[in-house]
Amino acid sequence: MIFSLQAGGGAQNNIEGQPRISNLSFVTFTPRLSILPLDPVGRGWLHGALETGLEGWLQYYLKPRDQTAEGLKAAFRYHFLSSGALVPYLEVTAGVGGSSLRVVEIRSTLNFVLEAGVGLSYFLTDNLALTAGYRLQHVSNGGTSNPNIGFESDSGTLGVSYFFH
Repeated sequence: MIFSLQAGGGAQNNIEGQPRISNLSFVTFTPRLSILPLDPVGRGWLHGALETGLEGWLQYYLKPRDQTAEGLKAAFRYHFLSSGALVPYLEVTAGVGGSSLRVVEIRSTLNFVLEAGVGLSYFLTDNLALTAGYRLQHVSNGGTSNPNIGFESDSGTLGVSYFFH
C-alpha cells in the first residue's frame, strides 16, 4: 500500500488553438492511496510495477479568482524499476468532480478530468520516496451542459510517498 501527498500548480495552454481562452492558473493538492496489485513484470529497462489507486483532486484557481474544483480520480502509474533509487514513471488519471469555475470554456458544476504525465521518484529509504512530475490535464463537462469547450493545462507536481510493506 502507498500513501502519497502531492502538491503543484499549473497554467492553461492553448493546444487546441481556441480564438479566446481564460488564461487560467491554479494550485493543486492531490492526496493518493494506492496499491501495487501485481509482482513486477518485464525485462531490462521495461522492468517495472503497476500502481493503481484513488487520488483526490483539489484545485484552487488563482486566475480567475476564488474558484475551485474538487473530486476523485482513478490513478494508474507504471514505475520503471531498473535504475536503482531513481525510478521514472508514466501515469494516467481519470475522474469526476464539482467546480465553481465559470469561464468561457466551461460553466457547470459537474466536471470530468483526464490527465497524462511523467515523473521521477527518488527513494530516500525502502519506504520513503520524493516525487516530481509533469501532467497534461484536460477538464470538461463531458457535454452535460453548454458551453463545453473544456480546457487543457500544463502542471507540475512535487510530492512524498510512503510505502507500507
